[in-house]
Amino acid sequence: MGPHFLAAIAYLAAAVTCAAVAVVTWRRRSQAPTLAVTLILDMVGGCWWSVGLGVAVVATNQTVAAAATLAYALGPSLMAAAFVCFAYTVARPQWVPRRGLILGLLIEPVLNTLALATNPWLLLEYTGPGATALTGSAGWTYGPAFWLDTWYVYLEMSVGLGLIVWGWTNASPAFRTQRLALLIAALIPVAANAVFMIGGFGHVMDPTPLSFAVTGSIMSYTIFQQDLFTFSPVARALIVDQIGDAVMVVSPSGRVLDLNPAATDLVRAVSPHAPPKLVGTPIRDLFAGGLVAFVGHPTEIALELQGGPAQYHVQASPLIGRRHRDLGTVYVARDVTQARALRRRLSAAHDQLVRQVQTIDLLRADLVELASRDPLTGLHNRRHLTERFVGMLADAEVAGDTLAVVLFDVDEFKSVNDDHGHLAGDAVLRALGQLIQAQSPPGALVARWGGEEFFVALPGADAATGLEFAEHLRRACGQGSTLVNGTEIRCTVSGGVAAYPASGTTLDELFQAADHSMYEAKDAGRNLVRLHAGPVPSQRMPGTGE
Repeated sequence: MGPHFLAAIAYLAAAVTCAAVAVVTWRRRSQAPTLAVTLILDMVGGCWWSVGLGVAVVATNQTVAAAATLAYALGPSLMAAAFVCFAYTVARPQWVPRRGLILGLLIEPVLNTLALATNPWLLLEYTGPGATALTGSAGWTYGPAFWLDTWYVYLEMSVGLGLIVWGWTNASPAFRTQRLALLIAALIPVAANAVFMIGGFGHVMDPTPLSFAVTGSIMSYTIFQQDLFTFSPVARALIVDQIGDAVMVVSPSGRVLDLNPAATDLVRAVSPHAPPKLVGTPIRDLFAGGLVAFVGHPTEIALELQGGPAQYHVQASPLIGRRHRDLGTVYVARDVTQARALRRRLSAAHDQLVRQVQTIDLLRADLVELASRDPLTGLHNRRHLTERFVGMLADAEVAGDTLAVVLFDVDEFKSVNDDHGHLAGDAVLRALGQLIQAQSPPGALVARWGGEEFFVALPGADAATGLEFAEHLRRACGQGSTLVNGTEIRCTVSGGVAAYPASGTTLDELFQAADHSMYEAKDAGRNLVRLHAGPVPSQRMPGTGE
């Protein structure tokens, strides 16, 4: 197995490697189209170069070998042009090449192709015996077009390397490992070609396309294993730089690694004397005083800016590499000044609305209470009594308990109005209402039934208890007096007592029973109380008794 055969195997392996990298990159081109396309063109050029050299080395036909020698030179021209775009994309991930630049970079490959195609007649690429008739390349020497093309390719490679170096030096520490890997990968074929051009490897094999196989492997690892397409400043430049939240990356040692324009504006607003270059500055030098909390746990902080006080909600998230290496912390600060002010206004409006609803409820309750009261005496009126008494009867029925009712009527009340006036009569009714309310036990329902009649319901009381209460109230009324304009007015009352269920099971029945007993007391001489014990006569209208 001769050296030419071994060289052909090496060229074939390099071609396969470059093709594999191109295929894998093509499948993942959607993650970073520009970077992917330029890398694919680089690998296509390397594959072309390797195949051409391999055919030239092992071809037994001198014409085929000579044609392959001419054809492979297209590979370096294509690779150099693509490498410039690749390097610029690495330095500026958001960059998209313009049509004019692409056309300009294609001038050299087109001219080189014309020189190679016309070499048998013009001898611009190769000269020497056999170059005209393509009878072999053993005695060929390099022509002027070859050297111009070589130096132009070196110029393009130098520009590309300079761009990668620039991107590496300006990248934040989180991205520098990736850029360094690309820089090393790009230097390998340049160094190999330089050594070959000065005769370091003899003329058996050109190591440059072989080194491109190594370069392709390193770039493939960098792109897909280190997530160059996804974990790169593309997202930061296209998204983070354009959002309104302040985003800052801080290293584990507390230095600023990266920040978007919103974060830069925030730093300048809080720390006007901050250094021009913020990247690399200790964060505590930038955020002094009130901003110390910015580097702590997620919190909400208040800042004093030139335009007035502001509030920021700060969220901190750890930045972890693929190998669980701590790369620092990402801080996102959102201006919530207007949101908090709006929330405070909404809260104040809500509180005011709650107070208004409470006031309305109180007014409604007051209206309900007023609607249930007698305007003269302040006692419950007949309507309220009717509504409440239904529930009291139901409770007594369920519990099997008794319920006593007492009906009072002021004796000879018409004479009070005739002798002292209706205002004096109203005063007497008010005083009597207050006396009944004061003498009634807790839980009793006291109401003005109508005119000078008062109704008292005593839940849980039997007939004897109701009679005792009525007698006590009759005596208290007879012993008291009402002073009106310096005149004492004395009145007595007559009362009737009825009990549930003996005297009735409804309000009407109990009222008629108590009313009948009360008229028995009046017929017996007034200022008396009688307990119902007989049949109930026909119904009468309330407020007509004397």
